[in-house]
Amino acid sequence: MKLCGQISVELNVGDYIEAAVHQKQLEDILQLVRNAYPDATLEMRERRERKAMPGTRAAHRLVATGALNRYADK
Repeated sequence: MKLCGQISVELNVGDYIEAAVHQKQLEDILQLVRNAYPDATLEMRERRERKAMPGTRAAHRLVATGALNRYADK
């Protein structure tokens, strides 16, 4: 069986310089984790906030009765 453990740290940073400082700190922590788990990795990615979208109404659906349609022969 293969398992994946994940530790998540969310950071609010003002610029790339501040982000680099945090990344260095996380890499130092990662080195401690690698002492017990040599294959441990660090992934940094930007998270963008979703903008609120105005709601739209669903398209009108015909009510299905389950009755068959009657077709006339032409």
